[in-house]
Amino acid sequence: MTASLHYSPFLPAVIEDPHPHYARLRDEQPAYFLEEYEGWALSRFEDCWRATEDPETFSSTGGTTAAQALSRVEAPVPSVNQLDPPDHTRLRRAIRGPFARASVAALEPEMRASVAERLARAAEAGEIDAVRELADPLAAQVACRLLDLPREDAPRLVAWVHRYVNNEPGDLGRSSDALAAATEMNAYLAEVVAAWRRRPGRSGSPIQAFLDFERAGRRLEDLEIASHLQTLVIGGTDTTPKAVGAALLRLHAAPEQRARLAREPGRIPLAFQEALRLDMPTQFMARVLRRDVELHGRKLRAGQGVLLHYASANRDPREFPEPDRYDASRTPRRILSFGHAAHVCLGAHVARLEGRVVLEEILARFPSYALDPARVERRRADQIQGVVSLPISLR
Repeated sequence: MTASLHYSPFLPAVIEDPHPHYARLRDEQPAYFLEEYEGWALSRFEDCWRATEDPETFSSTGGTTAAQALSRVEAPVPSVNQLDPPDHTRLRRAIRGPFARASVAALEPEMRASVAERLARAAEAGEIDAVRELADPLAAQVACRLLDLPREDAPRLVAWVHRYVNNEPGDLGRSSDALAAATEMNAYLAEVVAAWRRRPGRSGSPIQAFLDFERAGRRLEDLEIASHLQTLVIGGTDTTPKAVGAALLRLHAAPEQRARLAREPGRIPLAFQEALRLDMPTQFMARVLRRDVELHGRKLRAGQGVLLHYASANRDPREFPEPDRYDASRTPRRILSFGHAAHVCLGAHVARLEGRVVLEEILARFPSYALDPARVERRRADQIQGVVSLPISLR
């Protein structure tokens, strides 16, 4: 007899391995009521896709994490991903320049040189941690470049981000140390903004765009701008390295597909996208209902929090044939790995380029890299999961 369905993103069993729970949610209760938190979990692709297109119903202003929209242990903050149109539309337009495809493409030589140098240094030792020593530093370096933050401070930023997103089941989405890390990072970023006010840097910088932005007839204060920057730092440093780790793991388990990519590197972008679909680090994004809506015969009420389970949606068999199989040549019609609609990931071009460059460089130099699954370390948390350490042998 199958046990009755009981789900919460904070349950230890869910944090350990969420996908069996997602499968049951999709099949049995695609609109699942989280009674303890007066909220909902949506798990099917079509529901999540449509919800992202409807900010009039599914609002971002009440928070985009379970800690904000469900357990309420964390207050919503001024953040580009916690705004609705038209403010969100105006702000994204103001800061999008450095994240546009052409601007990002110009970073490729610098990215490639950095990765090649790290791999060359590691080749003598015969091993590199592809996440901690390669993908993490690259993502931090690029985030600092895009946001005009001191490159020497990249390790501090990564340390704060790792503390902020790490949590245990009893934390209900955010630990006291995570909240402290957010406060510390916000104070640092506010100092950067204050220094920029005194001595402005380059035109076109996101910091300058935030300084020039007006909302409700007033300019943003330093701490508000710091919160916006913090969102961009977290998004730019935490998820892409985990996607790189996932891709390397998947290709190690599929040697024929890996060999083909080494021969035909033009296929690498699709292979990276497939790893991101199958092992998406961001499990969900939250919304708060602005008005009542009915889904699957359930009445969702205004004021209730809703989790849009992108990681579940990306394995929905209603959208993807054989959704649990890694297919490096898969060309999906739609995908939620970078969100959708107004809140599609601002750094999507950056993430795709970082993933492509790392995989190209590794497969060009060490196409038969090896790894020991017992040495792989993962972060298990309610919202952002994935590989945090992946030592690979380069011999």
